[in-house]
Amino acid sequence: MAVTLNEPNLPQLLSWADVPESARKLERATLEAASAAAGVPRYRVSTMMLPEDFDAMRDGMTAGHLAARTALKARRPDLPVGLSIAIVDDRVAGDDATLRDRKRAEVYDHWLRLARDDDFIGIQNYESAVYDANGLLPPPPQATLHQLGSAIDPRALGGAVRYAYEVSGVPVFVTEHGVGVDDDTLRAAFVEPSLAGLLDAIDDGVPVLGYCHWTLLDNFEWAAGYRFHFGLHTVDRETFARTPKPSTTRYAAIATSRALP
Repeated sequence: MAVTLNEPNLPQLLSWADVPESARKLERATLEAASAAAGVPRYRVSTMMLPEDFDAMRDGMTAGHLAARTALKARRPDLPVGLSIAIVDDRVAGDDATLRDRKRAEVYDHWLRLARDDDFIGIQNYESAVYDANGLLPPPPQATLHQLGSAIDPRALGGAVRYAYEVSGVPVFVTEHGVGVDDDTLRAAFVEPSLAGLLDAIDDGVPVLGYCHWTLLDNFEWAAGYRFHFGLHTVDRETFARTPKPSTTRYAAIATSRALP
C-alpha cells in the first residue's frame, strides 16, 4: 500500500489547539530565518504552516497527492494508494453542533472528499474532543489524561473511523493509533477497548483494512523531544537497547490470536 501524504491537515488541526503564542511567534521567526538563509522571498514547509498560507498550501498538497497517485498507478495499477490524515473524534454536548461542524469543515472534510477517488483513507487518531455552543469542554474531573493533555478515551478510535468512512466512502486503514503516557499500565488497558470499538464499527459495516499501533519504540516527538512516550518498548538513548513494556504482551496476544480476550 502507498500513502502519498502524512497528516497534511495537521497545521489546521493544531490551529484549534491551545498552542502558546510564543510557539506561534517562533514558527514565524524560524520561517523568516530559513527564507533569509535560502535567499528566497518565502521559505515554507508543510509541517510549520502559517494561517495565511493554509489555502495555498492545501492546494499545492492536493495537486501533489493527485500527481503521486497518477504516477504510482501508471507503474503499479494494482497498488492501493491513499493518504493519511490526523483526526480527532469530535463530539457534541447538547444540541448545538456549530463549532464541531466548523472544525470538521476546516480540518478534515477537504481531505476526506479528496479520498473518494482513492483506494482507502488512512486515519491517525489519538484523542477525542467535546464541543458545546461556547467551545471545547475541559476533560471530566475524574478523567485520566495522556501527555497530549486530553482524556484517555478508547471510544475515540471507533468514532473517528466511522466519521472518516461516512464522508469518504472508501475503506479505512488505521495508520496510527496510540496513547502517550509514562504509566504503561494505562496503555495496556487502552488497547483492548479501543480495538473493541473498532470491531464494533466493522460489525456496523465500516470496511477497515488494517490497524497500526503507534508506536513500536519510544520516539522523538517533535517539540516534545523524547519526553512523550508512545512506544510499546523503551529505548536506552545511549546503548539503543530496547525493552518491551507490559503493553507489548497485551498487544501481541491480540495480534497473534487475531481475537480480543
